[in-house]
Amino acid sequence: KMLGRHLPCLATFLALWAIVVQSSDGQNPESDITKEPWDSRVRVVEYDGFWRFIDRHPLVLMEFYAPWCGHCQELAPKYREAASLLAAADLPRPVVLAKYDDSTESQRRLRAGAEDVFNYNAYPALFIFDDGEHKPYTGGRNTQDIVTFMTAYSKGLDPHVEEKKAKPGLYKDLPDYDPDIFLDLDPDTFKSTVLADMQMMWVIEFYSDQCPMCKSLVPELLKAARAVREAHPGRVRFGGINSRIFPEVGESLNVTGYPWVSTFYQGVRGGSFGGASPAESIISWTAGAVDFHQPVGDPAIVA
Repeated sequence: KMLGRHLPCLATFLALWAIVVQSSDGQNPESDITKEPWDSRVRVVEYDGFWRFIDRHPLVLMEFYAPWCGHCQELAPKYREAASLLAAADLPRPVVLAKYDDSTESQRRLRAGAEDVFNYNAYPALFIFDDGEHKPYTGGRNTQDIVTFMTAYSKGLDPHVEEKKAKPGLYKDLPDYDPDIFLDLDPDTFKSTVLADMQMMWVIEFYSDQCPMCKSLVPELLKAARAVREAHPGRVRFGGINSRIFPEVGESLNVTGYPWVSTFYQGVRGGSFGGASPAESIISWTAGAVDFHQPVGDPAIVA
């Protein structure tokens, strides 16, 4: 009986202890991104010292973030690694990466409202401060994208030209990237591989590597691509093109939003859908398109 009366108290104590241990271990995602590790090259900036920090550093990439923001938590390790690589680089103008917690009312005084000073309304927001003048950062948000963009900027080069040379992609940057399952394209390979193919039907995604919905679609498209390849061998291929880096292809086809998925057969675009869809829906949709576009030489249309 005595033990039974104390069980609720024991459960409460254990729950509170778990929270304390989690916080002390640094496993709390909010702690992870508000307090940088001792060896991090990302500078944490506070309200009182913000402009003093900007004055002391001629070239800064500043992240405005909120600790509870999932995209900010996802960016944190990539941003930290980019800061280390840039700090070690021999650049004509040193690049400093910094971050500012914009989640509280007192901290938000810095921008006096979402649309006034820095003109952003979503996290994370990245800005370049060049000799005190700020402009939006328009590069990619993977480690190498940040390094490539800011290295070019430091050297006085056009960052977008340098980024195009690197050809970043949501799929080709995956550790298990398999072009036979899903081929990341550029304008040249889109023409030579997709539009010139007279045998295979292609399922092409137009995406932006900064688009959260596009990122959420990646596992669904890969799952669908593997299933369709097994169900229709030699008849369908999947691919995609990063329209943030190569906007000209999507613009020529009047693609205005991402993600956007279209079929192509013998150089002609067929059906399309926009937004995120589960793999099962993509598989069913693709199967219908395959039945409509019988490959050249298929017995169903030769007879």
